[in-house]
Amino acid sequence: MWGRNIVRALKELERDGLVALEAVVDIRGEVAKKVAEEFKIKRYFTNPELIASLGIDAATIAVPIDHLLDVGKTLASLGVNIFIEKPVGLRPQDIEGLIKVVKTSDVVAQPGFIVRYDPVTKTLKEELSNAGKARYLIFKRLSRRPKHRMKFPIVYDLMIHDIDLSFYLTGSNVFRILSVHTSNTIDGVPQVVSAHLRLGSSHVLLISDGLLPVKVREAEVITGDSYLKASFIDRKLHINSYTEGVTEKSVSGEEPLKAELRDFIQRVKGIGSTIAPTLEDALNASKVAYQIHMLEY
Repeated sequence: MWGRNIVRALKELERDGLVALEAVVDIRGEVAKKVAEEFKIKRYFTNPELIASLGIDAATIAVPIDHLLDVGKTLASLGVNIFIEKPVGLRPQDIEGLIKVVKTSDVVAQPGFIVRYDPVTKTLKEELSNAGKARYLIFKRLSRRPKHRMKFPIVYDLMIHDIDLSFYLTGSNVFRILSVHTSNTIDGVPQVVSAHLRLGSSHVLLISDGLLPVKVREAEVITGDSYLKASFIDRKLHINSYTEGVTEKSVSGEEPLKAELRDFIQRVKGIGSTIAPTLEDALNASKVAYQIHMLEY
């Protein structure tokens, strides 16, 4: 489903003249054919290695999280620039291995931390530059996961976004896990996880619930004299400042998926970005996620 969404966004960027969408790959041939026909893409096949043999410059990788790393390594080793969905890998050492391949092959690799590109995140980060250093950050990522995703640890499926976001908002990656709580285990996998960590001088509380039948995407930040609450669903930012009083901003901007894919394409063309996450960012997030995952059991 998400792979199809990426194809849709790339097709829109193709109409803008930014990229040429050459092929769709899926190990299920009938799925590759269906998506290719829907979006009028001339090639479809089941073997990702054909991407390199056709001279295609770049690929976006949206496969189950336990296969991301293998596909990423294969394509990067063949000289293909890669956009690879989160969490990239399930262990820090695996991502370190991909970083080595990317450096040896001299390709661009960008992880898919889409929340960085949300206009709400941009507004929140701008407000934080005025409000001062974050003392406390609270992230809530709640929604019922499809059954096929419940087999994956929620820290890699949902919470990983907020781990990266906490790094991005604080500018720190020095962390210590203080506590982890889990509940509602299904087939050995906890579906509700909360984690408390120290990140630099900030305290961070991460709450992910894969069972709640209501979708919540919120971030709360407390500084020395301000309280900020961002709702990514309602696209609003509530600010309560000791000096400025209470304000609420409605936020708008480009679709985050298109924005991050645009950044990736520009980077492949040699145009830098100040917001694009790197594999080193994915590695830092993975170190936190892995420790939380180990403490879940």
